[in-house]
Amino acid sequence: MAYRYACVLLTVALCAAPAFSFSAGAPDGACGDMIPQHHTDPQKSAAPYKILLGKKQIKSGEGVTITVQGNTAKDTIKGLLCQARVGETAVGSFDVPPNNNFIQTLDCGNSKMSAITHKKITNAPNSISFNWVAPRGLSENVKITCTIALNGGVFWVKEQATDLKVN
Repeated sequence: MAYRYACVLLTVALCAAPAFSFSAGAPDGACGDMIPQHHTDPQKSAAPYKILLGKKQIKSGEGVTITVQGNTAKDTIKGLLCQARVGETAVGSFDVPPNNNFIQTLDCGNSKMSAITHKKITNAPNSISFNWVAPRGLSENVKITCTIALNGGVFWVKEQATDLKVN
């Protein structure tokens, strides 16, 4: 009887683990290491996603469109956390239209709108686009860095686009 009880508890615990993910967006505690608190390890394989930049170079104060896109139609995006970084520091701000159904801004530390994250997504898209605005006075190469989740238990951490030159 005790063995059966232990098996039932183990089964419930394993099934419940994906439910601990944050379906309404990443918590601000994930801003630093960009690891979602999904109670499972990130994937070590190559991510089936691309992070595409609308431009390779912008001036400080200007914006760029960023698209996170699955490599195939089945590579949907159930969760997302993106920042523009110089080293490990988030810079600039994201601009998300108020009627966007998939993403919202997130304040990381004292930086307003310095990240974007997903909203509760019921029909996961294969592609999400958003805008990032470089802060005035910035003259650095910036890395658009994203954590992308296929679902609560399958995700890739700190995927990066090619460098964006800001001058």
